[in-house]
Amino acid sequence: MIRKLGRFEASVGVVRNMVRQTEDWPQWMSGIAATRTISETEGSRLVEVVHLFQGRRFVQLLECRDIGNGLEHRQKEGFFKTWNASWSFQEPPDGQGTTVSLSLDLELGVTAGLLIPKKLLRGWIGGLLDDTIARGQERAVRLAGRSREPTQVVHVGQPLLQVFETAEGFEVVFAGRTFVIDAQNPPRER
Repeated sequence: MIRKLGRFEASVGVVRNMVRQTEDWPQWMSGIAATRTISETEGSRLVEVVHLFQGRRFVQLLECRDIGNGLEHRQKEGFFKTWNASWSFQEPPDGQGTTVSLSLDLELGVTAGLLIPKKLLRGWIGGLLDDTIARGQERAVRLAGRSREPTQVVHVGQPLLQVFETAEGFEVVFAGRTFVIDAQNPPRER
């Protein structure tokens, strides 16, 4: 089992939707060259995923499902004997952004298992997942319409007020609480 944890500077809804959009995976998931949705039902889709590794192409058929506060990806066909990934999305205790937890349980088939040492495979996959988390963090910030640096900061010592320009209007962080202000609706706390 490989586990990874990351903090994303975007809301749970933005981050979860980003991971659900399988057609966009090649833009930010490391090692993925292409995806194609084969079929889709309420809360589930079957996706063909093309991986590239050292010039070699591997095709995998994944079932992607919504599960509680997360997502689950299970291999139906492919290079691995077992490939089960679970994504969990939680609002952190300070209420800022999203904590993402990714767990991957994988097992090689008999032939590949004899040729590729488990330690090497886990190191390679772990590196890809680290890169995927980092690229996902950057993408989530862009999708949320927030730059990494606030537009305005007012503080003496610790920042008291931060204002971020977003696609929705403005996001104001005041004393650890986040408010969204847009021209169409009254301010609301996020």
